[in-house]
Amino acid sequence: MLKNIRKTEYSEWVVRNSLYWMSAITHWQLDGDDRDWIVSFKLSNDEVEFEFERLLNDYKLREQLQVHTDAVRTAIIDNVLRSIDSRLAQ
Repeated sequence: MLKNIRKTEYSEWVVRNSLYWMSAITHWQLDGDDRDWIVSFKLSNDEVEFEFERLLNDYKLREQLQVHTDAVRTAIIDNVLRSIDSRLAQ
């Protein structure tokens, strides 16, 4: 089964993370051109296709959440490191 995925729709991070989890289901190969990611799966059935679509959607959502929460996560990390630094200085 071949699956063409627009690079404008899914980042490499999303595709590779999704494929990592697909390894438990089937062998796969990732290629690409200027416009598309080209994924080939050894097995070809609805279960494989549905699971890959589910993973793509999951990792796309995770990527969007990371973008929207980056400033908050950075602020939390900075505060924790300052707190540790302060405690060590005492």
